[in-house]
Amino acid sequence: MKKDYKNFLAWMLAFCSFSAANAQTAVTAPADTIKKASSYKDFVDGGLRIDKAWRNTGAVFTLSGEDLTRMTSGNLLNTLQGRIPGLTVVTGSGEPGYDNPTFYMRGVSSWNLQGNQVLIYLDGFQVDMGAISGLSAYEIESVTLLKDAAALAVYGLEGGSGVLSIRTKKGAVLNKTQVFVNGKYGILSPIDLPKVMDAYGYTTNYNNALTNDGLPIKYANPELYKAANDPFHPNVNWYDELLKKTSAIQDYNFGFRGGNNTAKFFVLMNYTNFEGLYKNADIIDKDFGTNAKYTKLNLRANIELQLNKNLVVTANISGITEDRNTPSGFTADQLFNNIMAIPAAAFPVKNPNGTWGNSSVYKFNPIQLLQQNGVYQSHTRNLQTNFSFVQKLDKLTKGLDLKGEVSFANQYVGIYQKQFSVNSYEITGQDAQGNAIYGSTPVTPISQSSSDGGGAHWNRTTVRMGFDYDRTFGKSTFTGMIQARRQGYTHDGIVYQVRTQGIAGNVTYDYDKKYIVDLSGSYSGSADFGPGHRYGWFPAVGLGWIASKEDFLKDNSTINFLKVRASYGTVGNINEAYRFLYQQFAVGAPGWITGTGNTGHGGLTEGPFANLDFAWEKKTTLNVGLDFTLWKNLSGTLDVFTEKRTGILEVPTASVPDYTGFNLQYANTGEVHNKGLEASLKYEQNDNKFKYYVGGSFAYARNKIVKRSENPQPYSYLYTQGYPIGQMKGLVYTGFYQQSDFDANGNLKPGIAASSYTNVKPGDLKFKDQDGNGIINDYDKVPMKYSVLPEITLGFNLGFKYAGFDFDAYLQGVLHRTVSLLNSAYTYTHPFVFNNNISEFSANSWTPQNAATATSPRLSTLANPNNDQQSDFWMRNGNFLKLRSVELGYTLPQRGFLRKLDAVRVFVNGTNLFTWDKIEGLEAERLSMGYPLVKAVTFGMKVKL
Repeated sequence: MKKDYKNFLAWMLAFCSFSAANAQTAVTAPADTIKKASSYKDFVDGGLRIDKAWRNTGAVFTLSGEDLTRMTSGNLLNTLQGRIPGLTVVTGSGEPGYDNPTFYMRGVSSWNLQGNQVLIYLDGFQVDMGAISGLSAYEIESVTLLKDAAALAVYGLEGGSGVLSIRTKKGAVLNKTQVFVNGKYGILSPIDLPKVMDAYGYTTNYNNALTNDGLPIKYANPELYKAANDPFHPNVNWYDELLKKTSAIQDYNFGFRGGNNTAKFFVLMNYTNFEGLYKNADIIDKDFGTNAKYTKLNLRANIELQLNKNLVVTANISGITEDRNTPSGFTADQLFNNIMAIPAAAFPVKNPNGTWGNSSVYKFNPIQLLQQNGVYQSHTRNLQTNFSFVQKLDKLTKGLDLKGEVSFANQYVGIYQKQFSVNSYEITGQDAQGNAIYGSTPVTPISQSSSDGGGAHWNRTTVRMGFDYDRTFGKSTFTGMIQARRQGYTHDGIVYQVRTQGIAGNVTYDYDKKYIVDLSGSYSGSADFGPGHRYGWFPAVGLGWIASKEDFLKDNSTINFLKVRASYGTVGNINEAYRFLYQQFAVGAPGWITGTGNTGHGGLTEGPFANLDFAWEKKTTLNVGLDFTLWKNLSGTLDVFTEKRTGILEVPTASVPDYTGFNLQYANTGEVHNKGLEASLKYEQNDNKFKYYVGGSFAYARNKIVKRSENPQPYSYLYTQGYPIGQMKGLVYTGFYQQSDFDANGNLKPGIAASSYTNVKPGDLKFKDQDGNGIINDYDKVPMKYSVLPEITLGFNLGFKYAGFDFDAYLQGVLHRTVSLLNSAYTYTHPFVFNNNISEFSANSWTPQNAATATSPRLSTLANPNNDQQSDFWMRNGNFLKLRSVELGYTLPQRGFLRKLDAVRVFVNGTNLFTWDKIEGLEAERLSMGYPLVKAVTFGMKVKL
C-alpha cells in the first residue's frame, strides 16, 4: 500500500511540475497573442472539450436534448434507442417504473462485463442509472457518447466500456427571464401480445397429445368448451380479462431560465404519471389491488455566479421522487408467464357461487390476485448536488485556472406492502341437480400481512481538484488540464465501499488551426486490488489534421470542412463482481455430526487460492475518423476502430484433484478483439421558406474471442474461442422424424442417427449428425447465425419546417441479430409440458396426415429432452425496423393576445407506432414476453412566455 501511494505522489508532483514549467514559459508571450476561453465550460467531465469541436481528435457523438422530447416514455433512457451511433440500447420491460434498458458501447468485448457497464455521467459526475431514468427530456441540453481512447483515457481503469455524458440546461444571459410550460398526454396500447388458443382448441389438441402418448383422452366432448360463460366448461381469455386496451401517460413541466453577467440560472419542475394496462385492478378497493403505476416529481436548479472578475461558482441541485405501485405478491414476469401458461379451459374467473375460481394444478387466478391480493408500493428519493468553482490565475500566468468540484449523489428506496389472500375454490364436478361440487379445502386459504422497510439504496461521493490551461501564442494554442480525483461508492448488499482515485490530465496543441496533437492519460487505482497492483497508467494520443485549411483545399466550393483524425491508447475496466481476489478466504463446507443426538456442526474449507497479480481488464483501441462538410449542407462523420481487450478474468480449466483440497482462482488470461465502424450523414437545407433535413446513421461492431481457457474438445467448432461472445450454437435441424424412419417395432432403421437425449418418435425434431457417429449429442452443436445483441444498428431521420408547421420522423433498425424461442419463449412454444397452455405456434403440429407440411413437433404431454435442445429450428431472425418517433407540430402565429407570448406550439407525436420484423406472431424486440412493450399517441403543447 505504501509503495502505491509513493508512486502516486511522485507521479502527481512530476505532472504538476511539468504543468507549472509550461505556465512559467507562457508568461513571456506577448499580451496581444492571448486568447482566453471560458475553461470552466470547455470540458465534458474533466476531459474532452466541447466548445471547440474542430480540435477534437476523439470519437464522440453528441445528441441534442430536443431530439429526446419527440418520444413518449416514462423512462428518459428509452428515448436514446438507436439515436447515437455506437450505443446499443436493449429495451427492458414495458412495466411502468421498471423499464430500464441495458446499454452497450460498440457491442460487447468481454464475457464478464455485461450491460450497464457504460459509465453514466450527469453534469460531470458519475451516477447510477436510477438517477437518470427519472429526468425530464426538457431539462437535457445534450447527450454525448465518448467512445475511443482519446476521449476515455482520462477515466482510467473505469472507462473501458464507454462514457455516456448527460448535460442539463444552464442559465443564459437574456434580455428577460424566459418562462416555459410544456404538457403532453399520451394514449398507450400494447405493441403485440402472444396469441393462445381458446378452450376448444386447447381441449382438442390436449386429447390429441394424450393419444400420441398412448394415454386415454381427458376431454370427452371438446365441443362443450365453445361456450363463453359455462363455468363447468370454461373458456376464459385471460389476456382480455387482465388487460385494458389502452392506458395513459401524462407529463407536465414548468420552468424558467435567464440571467445576466453576474448570475445565470435554470429551474425546472416536472410531473409525470404513467398508468399501467391492468383492468379493474382496484375495483374492490385501492387497498386490495392496484394497477401498475409510476408517478414522478422532478425538481432541478442550476445556478452560475460570477462572484468577481476572477471567480465563478456553480451549483446544481436535482431532486426526484418516484412512487411505484404494483399488485402485491407477484412480479409482472410471474403474472404474464402464468396467463400464458393457464389454459382457457382451466377454470372460470369466478365460480357459480361467487367465489374465485382456481385449480389445484395452477393455483394462480390472475384476476383474483390482481384485484384482491394487496398492494406493493415503493417510494424512491434521488438527490444529486454538485458544487464547483473556477478561480482564474492570470496573475500567475495567463490562461491558468484553478478548478475544484465536489458531488454527492444518493438514492434510497422505501418499501411498503399489504398482502391479502382470500379463498378460491376448484370445481371438481356437478351433482344430480347440476350444481357445482367444490374441493373440500380452498386452493388458497385466507391470510393477510403487511410490511415496510428500506429497499435498494446507493450513494456516490466525488471530489476533484486541478488546473485548466488555455493560451495561444501566435499560431500555436495550448489547452490542457490536470486533475486529482477521488470517488467512493456504496450500496445495499455491499460490505466494503468501492473506492477509486488518481490523477487525470490532457494537453492539446494545435498549430494554425490545422495540425492537432492531443495527449491524455490517467494514473488511477482502486482498493479492490492488492498492494503493489492498485494503480495503473492509461495513456492515449490523438492526432488531427484539418485538411480543408490547406492551400490545395482552401476556398474549395465542394469541400467546406475536412478533418482527418486518429487516436490510440489504453483504458481499463474494474468489475464489482470480482473484488479482493488477491486474498484467500475460508468458505462454507459440509461439517460433521457428533454425540448420541447426532448434533450437526458447520464446516469451513479453504477458498480458491489467492491471485496476487489480480488486475483490471485492459482495452487498447485504435480509431481512425473523418469529419466533413460538403456543399455547405451535407455533413458527416466516419469512424473505423479496432480494439483488443486483455486481462479478462476466468478460472483456468485445469482440473484439480479433490484430494488437494483447493480450487484455482480467477486469472486475467482472457482476450477478445473487437472491430467495426460508425458513420452518420445529414443534409440540411435552411435557405428557403421550406426548410428540410434528412439523415442517417450506421454502426457495426463484431468481436472475436482470441484467448479463453476451455476444456479440451474433440472438434474445433465446440470451442468458444474463435467466435463472437454469445455466438448462437445448436443442432442443425433437418426436418421431423417420419414414420418411414422406424421399423415395425418402433426402432430406428439402420443409418438413421439416434438421439442421445431420449428415445425419439415420429414427429420429433431430427438433426444433422455432424461427426457421423450415428448419435446426436452435444458434439453435434455447431456455431450458427448471430448473437442476441445486434451487430448492426441503423438510424434514419427526416423532417421539415414550413409556414409554422414542423415534422420529424425517426426510424431505427437492427441487423445481424438472432433470437431463440427456446431461450426466451419456452412456454409459448412448448404446449402441455409442465401443464403449459397451447399457442398458435403449435397450430400446425406434426401428425401422420400433415407430415410433409407440419411446422412444429408432435403434440405430447410429456417432457421431450430431444426437442428441448438448442437448434436452428428454434432460432429466428431477430432483425427489425421500428418507427421510433414521428411528430407533427404547428407554431401559432403571434397575433392578438398571442403577441404577448414568445411562442405557442401544439403537436401530436407517435412512439413505436409501427414495427417490421420476420417473426410470425411475436414482436422481435422482446418476443412479446412479460409485460408488453407499448406504443403511444401523444398530444401536447409548448408555451414560452
